[in-house]
Amino acid sequence: MIFVKSFDKKLKYYFNIVNNEQIKVDKKFKLLSRYIRHMKISFVTAPFDMVKQAYGVKREVSYGNWLPFGLTVLAGCCRQAGHKPEIVDSPPLKYTNADVIAHLKKSQPDVVGLQAAMATKEQTMQLLHEIKVNLDVPVFLGGWLASFKESLLKQNPEIDFVFVGEAEKAIVKTLNALEKGESFKNIKGVCYRDGERAINNGPGEIVENLDELPPPAWDLFDLKNYRSLPLQTKRFPAVTYLSSRGCSYARCTFCFHGGTAGPKYRRHSPERVVSDIKEVVEKYGAKEVAFWDDIFIINEKWILEFCRLLKQEKVDVAWQGYGHASFVTQKMLNEAAKAGCWGIFYGFESGNQSILDNVQKGQTLEKMSLAAKWTHEAGMDTRGSFIMALPGETPEMAMKTAQWAADNKLTFVQFLTFFPEHGTKLYEDLVKENKISEKYKGRTTPHYVPSGYKNAEEVQQTLKKMYRKFHYRPSFILKHLKRIKSLEDFKQYYEAFMYISKIAFK
Repeated sequence: MIFVKSFDKKLKYYFNIVNNEQIKVDKKFKLLSRYIRHMKISFVTAPFDMVKQAYGVKREVSYGNWLPFGLTVLAGCCRQAGHKPEIVDSPPLKYTNADVIAHLKKSQPDVVGLQAAMATKEQTMQLLHEIKVNLDVPVFLGGWLASFKESLLKQNPEIDFVFVGEAEKAIVKTLNALEKGESFKNIKGVCYRDGERAINNGPGEIVENLDELPPPAWDLFDLKNYRSLPLQTKRFPAVTYLSSRGCSYARCTFCFHGGTAGPKYRRHSPERVVSDIKEVVEKYGAKEVAFWDDIFIINEKWILEFCRLLKQEKVDVAWQGYGHASFVTQKMLNEAAKAGCWGIFYGFESGNQSILDNVQKGQTLEKMSLAAKWTHEAGMDTRGSFIMALPGETPEMAMKTAQWAADNKLTFVQFLTFFPEHGTKLYEDLVKENKISEKYKGRTTPHYVPSGYKNAEEVQQTLKKMYRKFHYRPSFILKHLKRIKSLEDFKQYYEAFMYISKIAFK
């Protein structure tokens, strides 16, 4: 492919605004660009061991990686526009930074895009620096970390531009502009550098009708490389899927979707979701789907039609999804179980009504208990997620949460320390107290200490007690011993035991 060498130097013309109206374009580059036959783009995730770095479990394992569904959609959009995407997902490939650089030198992309979350900030920035040192290509950043747009560009000269929010339309338009040597100034959703200034083109265009998106680029992954944490899937290989954007509830003060920057709620049709799932099952060998919508089990009409179509199309797949205690119905849960659903993941958050009310969760302890009861009666597992050390909590209240989970016989639980996320209402309220640790240290390490706790050490010790109280009950252990039916089951339970023990006793 013919392309301009020293492209990094050419980019300086793009980022040199004249009278804030036009961008200088190198005439030679514009002449050569007509020979370019579309852009090759590499979507990259930085090396990151989630089990070790996010949960503090220092153990050599080969699990903890989910397929990055968002990249399958972006790659599909780029391909539809005629560009050539590839995905370099470092964690399941066990790539180091050196491996990523070697891969990129061999594949020779025209553009590199990095996906970053708060948890992977340090790793992403280090990799980004090494890419710019070793490759002469423009680099962009997307993902949750991109919400810091202007400051990211000013503090990190290696970043050429940032995509903010949903990037399907913005990425395609930017690739087209790079290919043709055109200006970026009219592309919404792009933030780029002009010398020391960051030029923000404003919010990106959202996709109103999600069914208009091209099919996910499943073929860019080897599904066998992906393995969830122990006991989080029933069948392998498993993939993730998002049937919606935004959150249908969007009021929780600790959640980004409840903040002012939370995206508008939209959802695929049941027909489109079943079509995508059928393709990845029959063509690429997936055996399970984890629906990662903030709330998947919502809108009884949609769920019933989705379940009907799954059965009608005879899609052989196990699946799981997120639920909200105030919105599930017994009928929805029963039909989901009949259509292959084996587990519902509930964000229960706390076993204290005052805490639930404070964070505007919109559910009562009674509704939470009823949701767990209905889920069990339908023959499915309940996976409960709880946030400890929220504002107003005490160690006694935290232990009450662990007891609530035990009393309601939840199948699995995770207790995570509260991390105040940028862009949430709770973050804005607490930042004034100057008690927040901005540096991400994992989900089992305190980032905020409520006034009800003495210090971070007490938060840490209480978290350990919660894990021990729930998981080391004789009734819990006996229930799960009865579920071991094969060598594979035994292996998963052994790894799960080691994983929980590291958190409970580390």
